[in-house]
Amino acid sequence: MTKLYLIRHGETDWNKQGKYTGQMDIPINEIGREQAKKVAEEMKTLEPVVIYSSDLKRALETAQAISEELNIPIIKDERLREIRQGEWEGMHVNKIKMQYTKEFAARKENPLTVAAPGGESIGDVEIRVRSLLVDITQKHPNSEVVVSSHGIVLGIIRTIAEGIPVTEVFNIIPENATLYKVEI
Repeated sequence: MTKLYLIRHGETDWNKQGKYTGQMDIPINEIGREQAKKVAEEMKTLEPVVIYSSDLKRALETAQAISEELNIPIIKDERLREIRQGEWEGMHVNKIKMQYTKEFAARKENPLTVAAPGGESIGDVEIRVRSLLVDITQKHPNSEVVVSSHGIVLGIIRTIAEGIPVTEVFNIIPENATLYKVEI
């Protein structure tokens, strides 16, 4: 079994404003930097051997705070990027619901196959996340590994590890810069 320490990136201005970020490369804000330092300090007693991080700034900045505190390397992997939200990226959730009423309802009804216009479905993200988990567990069997990523991706990892239906992913998205442990 490989123990994964899942960490959602620190807060961004768009998180605070209720905007869908997706794969837009938004950095963490001052609160996010403080959150990253705090979660890094919380991890001092743990013994991870490596950090796998999304290559997007917000996850990478969070991973760098942890790397500095624990003196472990970071491996960037695009498979840890947030779900691509297509036309919804940069939009406030309320505006999406008003402007894309049918599309939003359809995705909520069937997230495995329905995506935001120009985006990815939950099923698409699950495929790339499963591929990454196979690689991590093969390279780091019986080890502790940090995963610095995004809400949907980390939620999908939890569904896989905990046997939760992936359609429930929207209900288990972690808060910014919180530590969650699972075993794969």
